[in-house]
Amino acid sequence: MTPAQFEKQIEPRWQKLETLLKEAEKSHPSAAVEELPASFRQVCHDLSVAQHRMSPQRLTQHLNALAIRGYRVLERHSSGGWDAFARLFLVEFPQAVRAEWKLFWWCSALFYVPALLLIVVTPYYPEWSMTMLGPEGMMQAEMMYGNGSTLAANVRNKFGSDFKMFCFYIMHNIGIDFYTFASGLLAGVGSLIVLLFNGLSIGSMAGYIAYAGDPHLFYTFVAGHSAFEITGMVVAGMAGFRLGLSVLKPNRLSRRDALVLAGRKAMPLLVGAALMTFSAAIIEGFWSARELPAAMKYTFGGMCWLLVAAFLLLSGRRPTDAA
Repeated sequence: MTPAQFEKQIEPRWQKLETLLKEAEKSHPSAAVEELPASFRQVCHDLSVAQHRMSPQRLTQHLNALAIRGYRVLERHSSGGWDAFARLFLVEFPQAVRAEWKLFWWCSALFYVPALLLIVVTPYYPEWSMTMLGPEGMMQAEMMYGNGSTLAANVRNKFGSDFKMFCFYIMHNIGIDFYTFASGLLAGVGSLIVLLFNGLSIGSMAGYIAYAGDPHLFYTFVAGHSAFEITGMVVAGMAGFRLGLSVLKPNRLSRRDALVLAGRKAMPLLVGAALMTFSAAIIEGFWSARELPAAMKYTFGGMCWLLVAAFLLLSGRRPTDAA
């Protein structure tokens, strides 16, 4: 193929890229710009072939200028800003959870199995939960959720205001998520231990309250925020395990490169976990302790669980989100 024939063959492709770049540079581009990444990759390939074949300098310079312009446009549209952050949470986060569905169910089992086990066993063997809670934990459970207790008054006495309670749960719960994530560097063992410990702690608390306190008071309190808080913790565990697996099984990559790649894959999970926990703290601080009808609280909690499930299952499935 002569240089003139090669130029004639690729000319429609670079003309298409020029048209797409002009469209993308507008303040309100049309839907046609969805083809820009594929067109950009094709022109970069043409540039590589032209350089390899030592095509005329005029052609290679034109293709190189187009490639630079395309890179700048794509980089500008893909970096930073609220749009990128919204895409990270609304598209990339649920996609990452679905891509790691085996890890999701594994981490869920690590939390829910010990929690449910203690809830079921404690009425028959209360010493299991008593050992887990210790004297201080049992005293706190009876004070907060004992028979005849008023949750709103207990919360006000402990925190002073809804806002202080919100701030406390922000620091406490998001701290747990980041600790669960970071401990995954220990070959995943750290995340495993944190999930197991939290499952045992919450299960022992719920079981002991059912044995010696008012379970209705406890469940009406946790109903609203549990969907976001527990799911956020499980997802943070997924992100930690992803790091740990890259250390254990780097495949053909060096452990350093495998860890960097795993960190990039885990970033949407960590951001999503933090935002879900942040949402849980808002509900826990301004809703959960209010004296409202139990039916209203349970309905709200059920809606939250449905919302989380629908979000993780359905969000990010549009054809335009595949890019």
